[in-house]
Amino acid sequence: MNITTETLNAKKSRGVIVVAMLASTLLAGSATAAENSDGTRTNRKRDRYLLLDSRIIESTENAKLTLGTVRKDRNNPLFSEDKPWEPRFDNLYPNVIYDEEDRLYKCWYHPFIKDDNVKEVPREKYSSIPYDPGKARGVGVCYAFSKDGIHWEKPELGMVEFGGNKKNNIVRDGGPHGLGVFKDLHELEPARRYKMFNWNAQVAFSPDGLHWSPFISTPHMEPGLSHVFWAPDLGKYVCVQRKATPTGRHIHRTESVDCVHWTREKIILESVPGRQTHDIVAFPIGGVYVGLLGLFDTVSTHQHVEVVWSPDSLEWHWISTGTPLIANGQSTDAYDWGCIFASPPIVRNNEILLYYAASNGLHFDWRDGFLCLARLRPDGFAGYQQVKWKQGSVAAAAITTKPVLAVADSLRLSADVAISGYVKVVLLDKENKKLAESELISNTVTDAELQWPEGFSFSILKGSKIRLRFELRDAKLYSFSFSD
Repeated sequence: MNITTETLNAKKSRGVIVVAMLASTLLAGSATAAENSDGTRTNRKRDRYLLLDSRIIESTENAKLTLGTVRKDRNNPLFSEDKPWEPRFDNLYPNVIYDEEDRLYKCWYHPFIKDDNVKEVPREKYSSIPYDPGKARGVGVCYAFSKDGIHWEKPELGMVEFGGNKKNNIVRDGGPHGLGVFKDLHELEPARRYKMFNWNAQVAFSPDGLHWSPFISTPHMEPGLSHVFWAPDLGKYVCVQRKATPTGRHIHRTESVDCVHWTREKIILESVPGRQTHDIVAFPIGGVYVGLLGLFDTVSTHQHVEVVWSPDSLEWHWISTGTPLIANGQSTDAYDWGCIFASPPIVRNNEILLYYAASNGLHFDWRDGFLCLARLRPDGFAGYQQVKWKQGSVAAAAITTKPVLAVADSLRLSADVAISGYVKVVLLDKENKKLAESELISNTVTDAELQWPEGFSFSILKGSKIRLRFELRDAKLYSFSFSD
């Protein structure tokens, strides 16, 4: 229902009180009555909203949406090409997860384990040799783990022979370069808990991420670099895939109920001259889908990572075209000066961990490869902040939402706030009449519960549709959520 001032006064008289509980996690929140691609709809109520979701924004005043800021870890690079079977990481294509069950960070990566360019050449002399991608190369799937996400081990698994012994961390030998691996918490069959997709549009399964079944074909899925995830709102698996076509590299999408049988692909993101959509990882968060898109500069042959978002995993939008979320290092001797390739994010300990592959050289040159880490605040992919006037002064910004359903007893928000800044919320009814104004939030917060003047309880709005008018100065607002 829509709330009015009359309804508000009636509810006040009933003395409904607020009960504050812990906020939802970052990945909580799904679309209310979202429509599936097959026409069915879910009825899960959305409790979290990222401000980058333009569908919920009715108007803005002196405000603009800008990308969040990542912090590259001071321990970078975390590991490098330091084994005889790692002559060249190339793009690495890391797949990093945190396994809650095993309490380990796990990484599957895909180096060239054989390269005839350097068959008889010491590693320190690689860069002095012209690189010829036409020479024979062979790939492998390697596994590493870490207890803290910083210090990584490459265990001797004893599974694949290399150089006359099996003392290495290789779990598979052979196949095309580029793969996607994930632990499927939705899967009920233990033998299929881990899934691996290769460039040839094939899938393999594993109970532990180490011992893998043979690859099998996936009908209708076509060859390409694939990233697969479970979409709760759709009740299906979604694959976003980089594919080469006569008009260049583009990102395609397909979906499946069993990770084997897939729908026909559709293009969702297209390359433009000079900027190729090289690879993407995508994931549901806060009622939308966010993608970390690798953009390859065909002139400079650098690559960085940008942010895109989608309401349904089909229609995608840029936050800021040409502006990287994870940018290349500025110095030519930086470990990530050349190219960057993202792994799916991990949400832990009140932050988002963005593992990525990096190289200190350009795409087609000899380059040293590394696994690296960047950090992002919760919900921090993009947020609103005020626009400076030409005279240099700064006016407060205002962002007003369309009517949203208050599904819980309290309202919370996440924002970065400078010492001189603040954020406050004005609640409005369907006629845009003021219902209440929150107390100021004057420091950086994550899922902080808003406080209200004495005599008002937000809980009386539960089940009602309201507008939220956010006012902020010297602050950046990322998300709001409802929580009991």
